[in-house]
Amino acid sequence: MKVRPLRLFVLLVLLLSFAAASAQEFDWRRFEGSEIRFMMNRHPFTNWLEPLVPEFEALTGIDVNLEVFPEDQFRQVRLLEVSSGADTLDGYMIMPGQVSAQYLGAGWVRYIDDLVADPSLTMPDLELDDFFGGAIGTFEDDGQLFGLPLQIESSLLFYRADLVEAAGLEGPPETMDELMDYAAELSSELVAGFAMRGRGAAATSQTVNLLYSFGGEWLDEDGKSALDSPESIAAHEFYAELMRNYGPPGPTNLHWAEVTSLYAQGQAAMIFDANVFRPIMEDPAQAIDIVRENTRYAPLPAGPAGSVPGVLVWGLSINHASQNPEASWYFIQWALSKENQVRLALFGVPAARASAWADDEFQTRAPADWIEASMTSFENGQPYWNPPIIPVAEVRDAYGQAIVAALEGRDVAQALERAADEMDRIIERTR
Repeated sequence: MKVRPLRLFVLLVLLLSFAAASAQEFDWRRFEGSEIRFMMNRHPFTNWLEPLVPEFEALTGIDVNLEVFPEDQFRQVRLLEVSSGADTLDGYMIMPGQVSAQYLGAGWVRYIDDLVADPSLTMPDLELDDFFGGAIGTFEDDGQLFGLPLQIESSLLFYRADLVEAAGLEGPPETMDELMDYAAELSSELVAGFAMRGRGAAATSQTVNLLYSFGGEWLDEDGKSALDSPESIAAHEFYAELMRNYGPPGPTNLHWAEVTSLYAQGQAAMIFDANVFRPIMEDPAQAIDIVRENTRYAPLPAGPAGSVPGVLVWGLSINHASQNPEASWYFIQWALSKENQVRLALFGVPAARASAWADDEFQTRAPADWIEASMTSFENGQPYWNPPIIPVAEVRDAYGQAIVAALEGRDVAQALERAADEMDRIIERTR
């Protein structure tokens, strides 16, 4: 049957009208007057989100209370709230790679499949398939979703191209041996050749990249700690030598904030930390001009086992005891929408949606080497930057003591043996 032009026009109008009506069916004002409380880590995502919350409140009529804490305090306060069953906490930032085993095992997160499946509660263009598989996969538990990813990050080498060139070096170091050599060449009385975290447990998310790149693992085939393996010992001896000889004073005091600040203020020639901290290096309020003009990015230099960084995913989940799960779901959808993920990417945070990375403006504005290094790290990285066990925090503390011992010049092998023994005791106690 032929369709006449007029009839075709009418059909198109009807289809467009239906599509518009469908889009309008989602009622952002449905929970007007509600009040929700989210607990957030002090993080570049949070820095981006806080000024925009009034937009959500104007759109929905939902009042949002964001409580923001420095990372170590955030983890402690969040644990106290969720374990108490307090129904006044509606949602929180979460990194599944660190706490999913504990939180899922204790039932402290609310699965969201029922919310996703309800068209009256889920905006039509949510498009879960737009999230990177490796990012949304960290929020899946036996086929069920317990949150959505807000970013996917991995650690990169940040380096000063001007200092590298002045030293007669070519490009970034590509191997761990070259990294050591570069650090030696770039060190001076005023500038540390290299810096990375060293504050005990806070350093483990970075030293684990060396562990994997030297061929080490968290656990052996019997499920026992492998922190005292020859590969792990080699990785941590390299780390200790690098930091003790070419790092800044007081390495055991360095968390990410101190490492990025040292670099941003021109006191370190190279650092190794998360790609999410690029905005710091582009911010005139945080980074001096010469750093902003000369910062370049590269993947983790390859060790004996290659370049194997950790891939970390932060996201948002609803508290199991929340009395406002629907309003909280509205907030999560809005914060992680396609539009806002593009805005987040333009802010400098590595968004969890593929469409944000494909955005033309983002491709134009973001440094090409940062995009390339990030994508390489996502491809080569591994998700277990913490041991795949429940008592992650206790193990990080035990491992962190070995890191501090190494930086203080004590015997690395003995320190890792003690950490491995303690890790085994922790695992056995919590089985």
